[in-house]
Amino acid sequence: MAEKRMIRSQEERKAELERKIQYHKDCIVTLQKKLDAIENHQKPSGRTKGLKRILSENKISDETVALALGFKNASEMKDSILKAIEKK
Repeated sequence: MAEKRMIRSQEERKAELERKIQYHKDCIVTLQKKLDAIENHQKPSGRTKGLKRILSENKISDETVALALGFKNASEMKDSILKAIEKK
């Protein structure tokens, strides 16, 4: 049996195209969010956690850390850190 060909109205064709356009706009918004997430990516804090653990377990002295970071002594390092915190 031959099926009858169905001709859609202009409004139906237009509505379908508008749905497709809206779908792609939503996809663009999602991709833009992913792009922003990549650009605003923050480094994982894995290394700092390791340093915090080393310092908290007293495996290394404050003086040694200060010298390794280029400070003269531990008090200079602490002062520098406190000044940096106050600026925020």
